Amino acid sequence: MNPKVEDETTSLRTSPLQANGRWGVAAVPLPLLLWLLTLLIWLPWLGNLPLRDWDEALVAGVSRSTTSQPAWDWLLAIKNSESIYLNKPPGLHWLIGSSIKRFGEDEWAVRLLPTLLSSLAVPLIVLLRRQLRNGPGTERSALCSGLILMTFLPMARHGRLAMLDGTLVSCSLLMISGWISSKRIPWLGLMAGLGGSGLLLLKPPALIGYLAMIGLVTLLERDSTRQRSSLFWAISGLVPGIFWHVWHLGQRGSDALVMWGGQGFGRVTEVVGENSGAWIMPLTEVLEGGWPWILLLPSGLHWAWRHRKTSTGLWELGLLLGSALMVLPLRTQLPWYSHLLWAPIALLCGESLASLLRDGRPHWVSKAWQWIGAILLAATAALWASNSKMELPITTIVAAGLGLLVGGIGVAGPKQLQRQRGLAILITGWSIGLIALWHSQLWLWELNEVWDSRPVAAVIRSLPQDGLVMLDGDTRPSLNWYAKRSVKEFDSNPRREFWLVSEHSREGCKIATETPATDGWTLWHCYPSGQP
Repeated sequence: MNPKVEDETTSLRTSPLQANGRWGVAAVPLPLLLWLLTLLIWLPWLGNLPLRDWDEALVAGVSRSTTSQPAWDWLLAIKNSESIYLNKPPGLHWLIGSSIKRFGEDEWAVRLLPTLLSSLAVPLIVLLRRQLRNGPGTERSALCSGLILMTFLPMARHGRLAMLDGTLVSCSLLMISGWISSKRIPWLGLMAGLGGSGLLLLKPPALIGYLAMIGLVTLLERDSTRQRSSLFWAISGLVPGIFWHVWHLGQRGSDALVMWGGQGFGRVTEVVGENSGAWIMPLTEVLEGGWPWILLLPSGLHWAWRHRKTSTGLWELGLLLGSALMVLPLRTQLPWYSHLLWAPIALLCGESLASLLRDGRPHWVSKAWQWIGAILLAATAALWASNSKMELPITTIVAAGLGLLVGGIGVAGPKQLQRQRGLAILITGWSIGLIALWHSQLWLWELNEVWDSRPVAAVIRSLPQDGLVMLDGDTRPSLNWYAKRSVKEFDSNPRREFWLVSEHSREGCKIATETPATDGWTLWHCYPSGQP
């Protein structure tokens, strides 16, 4: 009999060894295959919509300005080619700026590298679950967790944006999986440290939360087999991130602490702008965006609680509780803060989905999927027959509905092979629905809440470089990005000729030549009082 993976030295082996000592072909490429499938779903129509406020346009602007400097000066982030940027470290900005320099300023080029890095969360969660072995069902649970994380709408949608949150999830999974695997292979602790450096170069306060989470679960695990060299390797991996922060402190002094204070821990105790919501917003985001997999969470929690004395149950419960404690107490809340919750939820739902494929339980989940699919299809048919306007594209609704209905019927089948085929149909239908959503240009629904800055920005680009351009209203990073200049806040008493982006006419102003209006916003050419 071939030796089993659990009997071997590396935590990454989850299939029998062949006679020649190589891994079985089916199991080894699973993370790679899932990653390629994720790219197939996430990459289409990446650039069919403009950069949004917030934070895409701000991230893109900082990336362009930072990488426009001489090579060594890239280490210091700047905004609008002139002012220092202290909100976040420039880790992801360096990569986005490099993509802009290589491919141009098209939206797809800005979003490309954040999407690639965010998509790595899918193979990483597969590897993490493999390392939390729990009997012969490990591979099935790992596969289910990866499929679920891949098809969560918020994970896919925010992963496609030029924002830090998707990459943050990937770095956190690299850190956690690297630390767990270092128990058997100490040098893999280096991967944990590099994941921590990634956090330090994205959102540094998050590292404190993850260190506390990992440290507590490790203590509760009470595993005496871990070697001290694991910690040495992990600390070695943290060196790049720590070095940058020490160097940044030397360059900018106390200003360097802004990303730890007001832009970091300060959000626990203070509300920035009007972004309040405490624990309500993250829970709402989970309930709204977790379909269809959120139905599996109760039985996943029950599974983890029954296995709480094993490493698998302990880590899965610890990761969910720790992530919740990092997100829920924040007084400043934005929808994408809930991004940290999706990986732990996918792990727990993956256990439940694996049980459903193996034993057909819990039965009610497959029945619920069938009902939801039938309701979606019936509602679509009724709206189509009545010629009513649908907010979502019909292809998205039909594909998701058929996937849930037909796939749900298959998952409810008496044989395991039927259930597996049913899941494949459900995943296919849901994935086609996501791709159709990207094509519909509705996937960035926040753009419907603000006016499109591109028409006005196109006119601003034709103005003299030394011309004074101001905005009468809330800051719009997208206007700065598309205009390729800093649009100043409106000064009611300018001393020279200026251009004003505003909804309203002002004394001494006239509409700039051939300037289109967008939702009432247009560009005015103005002079100070007493001048023509």
